[in-house]
Amino acid sequence: MHQDLLDRISSRYATLSKGQKRIADYITKHADKAVRMTAARLAQEASVSESTVVRFAALMGYDGYPKMQRALQE
Repeated sequence: MHQDLLDRISSRYATLSKGQKRIADYITKHADKAVRMTAARLAQEASVSESTVVRFAALMGYDGYPKMQRALQE
């Protein structure tokens, strides 16, 4: 699943907004840290709002941030 999320990010990267790209870049470069972060903490690290993180998870096809986080853990 971890690779599935990275594949989703890669395939959609060109269409992401600036804030969404910050999240994508952070997850791609720091997946080991991101896996343990709350949406609020990931937002802080990526310099975006928490709602941007939640919308990013939905854009990636997950029913909320916790589901995306679980996919990253697997």
